[in-house]
Amino acid sequence: MSPARDYPFPFLADLFETRIARVWRRATVPIRDAVIEVFDAFDGRMSTRQVFYQLVSRGVVENTGRGYDCVQRLLVNMRRAGLVEFDRVVDRTRTKHQLRLWNGLDELWTSIALNYRRNYWADQNVIPHIAVEKQALEGVFADVVDEYGVSLWVLRGFTSEAFAFEWAETIREATEEGKLVRIFYFGDHDPSGLALEADCERKLRVHGAEFQWERRGLLITDLADFGLINVPVKPSDSRAKAYLQRYGNRAAELDALPPAELERRIREAIEESVDLKTWKTIQVAEREDRSKLVAMSTARIPGTSKKQGDQ
Repeated sequence: MSPARDYPFPFLADLFETRIARVWRRATVPIRDAVIEVFDAFDGRMSTRQVFYQLVSRGVVENTGRGYDCVQRLLVNMRRAGLVEFDRVVDRTRTKHQLRLWNGLDELWTSIALNYRRNYWADQNVIPHIAVEKQALEGVFADVVDEYGVSLWVLRGFTSEAFAFEWAETIREATEEGKLVRIFYFGDHDPSGLALEADCERKLRVHGAEFQWERRGLLITDLADFGLINVPVKPSDSRAKAYLQRYGNRAAELDALPPAELERRIREAIEESVDLKTWKTIQVAEREDRSKLVAMSTARIPGTSKKQGDQ
């Protein structure tokens, strides 16, 4: 496999040639080839940390800060060399904020028609909530939950009282309507990961929320089932003693789980809560509503001089 020479920024060609030389160094070839295998095995986008843990699981890099830095540099070089597409690697720690604007009513109507979604859960008896410990995985989870219109709760460590209260209010609104809320949790399997999970569940119950809670990842069995690299428990961790007594010196991070498996578990958790007959009825209603909106978007809109079909 040879690097592409069609650079996205021609004026940086000399720099890219230097990056290519680094990618093709003998020492980096095994890691480079493993990176390509990782992306070939998954159609979506991944963060640098996700790629790093997949490489650690394959045994091609060490689970150290130095190993992470190596992968980070290599991913930059591989993208600039054309071996990995730029949009396959995502940085979920940085965001953009901008007010949505429109180029007239025609565009607005079209967007409404295309983005219209029925509330599939209004007539369901069970409401799933998906919770994830790490913001770095938010994009992976969001891509799946948005397909079903399910809420995603990103903890980013130990839950604040404000966040717990807001979440508990949402749960209470559902239970007051006679619905059962099932929370499916995904987080690291280590002393801190289990502690913050328990802390979150406790705070929700303190605020009067009633629900079912179930961890779907990472599970202790995943370490052996997926050959995940063990992350030794830090003796300095105040929670280490109890953890070691129960699980031994075995721990891993959620990022290490193959992305395809992670997506599968999220879908499985959501679909377990679905009444298919009701779901299909709502799908039919949604298609009918969308057809009406499309018809409205192509009709002449007061104050405009064109129909959508004339553009």
